[in-house]
Amino acid sequence: MSLDFSMAKLKHQSWKLKLRDFLDGKPGLTSAQATSHRDCDLGKWLYSDGLAKYGQVPEIKTLEKVHETLHKTVKSIMDLKTAGKVADAEREFQKIDGISKQIVDLLSAIETKGDRAAA
Repeated sequence: MSLDFSMAKLKHQSWKLKLRDFLDGKPGLTSAQATSHRDCDLGKWLYSDGLAKYGQVPEIKTLEKVHETLHKTVKSIMDLKTAGKVADAEREFQKIDGISKQIVDLLSAIETKGDRAAA
C-alpha cells in the first residue's frame, strides 16, 4: 500500500472539519472511524508499508505516537460530547490543531527524507 503524501496531508486536515461537524451535531463521523489509529487511511498505510518502508527515518516513529495521540484525543472529544459535556469537548477540540500540524509536518519530513534515502 503506497501513500500519496500530498493527499494524506489534505485528508488529515479534513479530520478537523469532520470533528467540528460532529461537535455541531451534524452526522457523518462514526466513533469507529474516528477512534482507531489503525483503521483510518493513515493507520492502514503506517502499519502495512509505512513503518517498513520508512523505518530508517526517525520521524516515522514520532508520527506513529502523535497519530495515536490524535485518535485518543478524538475519542475523548466524542465521549465528552456524547456524555453532554460540550464545554469539555470544546476544550479538548482546541488540541486538535496542534496535533494535526505535527502530523502534517512529520509527513512532510518523512516524504523528504524518504526520497533522499531512495535516491
